[in-house]
Amino acid sequence: MNRFFDEAPDLVRIVGTVFGGRYRIVRPLGEGGMSTVFLADDLKLPGKRWAVKRTREQGISELSAAREAAVLMKLSHPYLPHVVDFFPPDEEGFSHLVMEYIEGSTLQQLFDSHGGTLPPKAVIRYAMQLCELLQYMHELDSGPVIFRDIKPSNIMIDARDHVRLIDFGIARRQTPGRAADTVALGTIGFAAPELLEHGSSDYRSDLYSLGATLYYLLSEGRTYHAIRKPLELAGGERERLLGELVGKLLDNDPMQRPPSASAVRSMLEQCLESERGRAADSAANSQAPLYSGRRLRIVVGGLYAGAGATFTAVALAVLLGDAGIANAVVEHPGVRPDLFGMLDGDRNAPARYDYWSARHDAGEASWTSRHTEWVALDPRQPPPAVSPGNMEQRLYRIQAAVTIIDIGDRWLEPDVAELLDEADILVAVADPVPSRWMLPSARGCADLLQRLHEAGRHVAFIANKSASFQGSKEWLGSFPLKPAAVIPSIPFEEIVRSLWKGEPVQQQPGVKPQLHKALGPWLGKTAAQARQSRNGASGKGWLGKIFSLRS
Repeated sequence: MNRFFDEAPDLVRIVGTVFGGRYRIVRPLGEGGMSTVFLADDLKLPGKRWAVKRTREQGISELSAAREAAVLMKLSHPYLPHVVDFFPPDEEGFSHLVMEYIEGSTLQQLFDSHGGTLPPKAVIRYAMQLCELLQYMHELDSGPVIFRDIKPSNIMIDARDHVRLIDFGIARRQTPGRAADTVALGTIGFAAPELLEHGSSDYRSDLYSLGATLYYLLSEGRTYHAIRKPLELAGGERERLLGELVGKLLDNDPMQRPPSASAVRSMLEQCLESERGRAADSAANSQAPLYSGRRLRIVVGGLYAGAGATFTAVALAVLLGDAGIANAVVEHPGVRPDLFGMLDGDRNAPARYDYWSARHDAGEASWTSRHTEWVALDPRQPPPAVSPGNMEQRLYRIQAAVTIIDIGDRWLEPDVAELLDEADILVAVADPVPSRWMLPSARGCADLLQRLHEAGRHVAFIANKSASFQGSKEWLGSFPLKPAAVIPSIPFEEIVRSLWKGEPVQQQPGVKPQLHKALGPWLGKTAAQARQSRNGASGKGWLGKIFSLRS
């Protein structure tokens, strides 16, 4: 017998109930406070299932299911549940919120099933995902949304090992000039002191709760609220940095906490980088190469100028970086310099950066961010004279698992022929501007790629800047091969906003999830196939395994 039926026999009568003529209750999934969550079948879409949250209204607006629905319906992020319907209180005082059914378990359940301990690396990865979500919520143009109840039982881990923040019952929009939240809400042990003591909160209250959650997961289930002792982790530099970060997040003074979720994510990245540094040192000391064999190479180009080759190259680098894979983006010396400007090199490039020759000449600084090395051209100087042989030598010196080479629209040029021969994956990009498709050079590039595909090479066409218009199906059907991925058009205001922030638009919370959805499945599958065909490895290979789990 289901334990929910044992503890609350009146729930039995709910099973089989149909709401809105569409959602039929199957069984309870969980309960807490004044709510119970049920699994429901969709009578209009056979086979589709939803989660229905049934809440008894108590007259407190802060706990209103209608308020939760109003908050969630205005948010859109892959780490949030999607709300599809809401039914106001019935004659018994119960409201019903219909949302996406997430297969998985809560972080609390995962923690308990592992005996009250999780590997620090897994905890860091989940925390980085939460930081992405919090950055999105805290930086909304319409005003920050403060969750106020981050804790392991409110964090789902779905079937793809991604976090999903649930239970927005006490979330609120931050109103300028409003000092208090009407009532003090939150979970003892995880809620920020200013929320419990004064009923006030802002985005830094969520950062405190994130720190309290990390403390709990890394201290075998203890809470900082009860112990009041700094987090001490056995290990090396990674554990030291992680303990220091948790201490900063748990500062009683909100002003002393990290300034943003983005800053916290950067600190978590430093924790991971310190671990990779140890691995590299160990490999160097043993005189063993960090990566065995020739590394994976991806050549990216447009069928014509302006198609979005550089944008796509950076997008691939972002996806690889999110999977923890070291990569490099190299701008071919013959292309128009776009990478430096896209990355706001005037602000972000190292002081001693020497552009295309950066990491290969003694005394020069390399330009790296997260897991990516940027090898860009100087937009203010003539391009360097680099022969194909010299280009090949430089590429071999790059110590990254994946090298992405942006060749612009130079598919037919003699100086890229050797690059095409050596590449593991060829990516051709095109957008829906019909006049560009009519260019003879574009047709020549398409014919070349078609021949390479027929010869057994890994060739992929990417449809970039996709938008809804009358000829969209005709456009997608005009590619020599069915597009392997379709990247949606990025709003111009999003691009301008990121440029003024000095950050790639591909990294922005409103853009990156779209890139993961569009490119992630193809990249993992194709990279695994390329590596397998090249070295005869069995199975999916290291890239395929990573993307099959995380994309």
